[in-house]
Amino acid sequence: MKEKGRKGILGKEPIYEESFKIALAREYLSGQLSLGQLAKKYQIESADTVRYFVNWYKRWLSKQEELHGVVPSGKSDTILSMEQQLQHANLRIAALEMLIQNAEKELGIDLIKKPGTKQLAK
Repeated sequence: MKEKGRKGILGKEPIYEESFKIALAREYLSGQLSLGQLAKKYQIESADTVRYFVNWYKRWLSKQEELHGVVPSGKSDTILSMEQQLQHANLRIAALEMLIQNAEKELGIDLIKKPGTKQLAK
């Protein structure tokens, strides 16, 4: 959950996961907390880092819209509409299912529990 490009403790560049940046940016864009409040809540050194996440998220969202042919509705560009959220969730589910199938082939084992499978007694 760290960010590239900024010096952190001991001079190392912290790196933040995309999912963390997205969640933090969405929380800011919901209007509930300020940049400074979010930095404090998540123990991030500076509100500028949170601002970076928000700007990064806006660029990321634009790329996603271009890639998937999603045209923003009359609503705000920065907040996903319910339809866009659903489309994004469905794409993510499909990608995760493909990842599981590939892992099952490579490992030669079933990763998903079959319905009706009985659990072992303790």
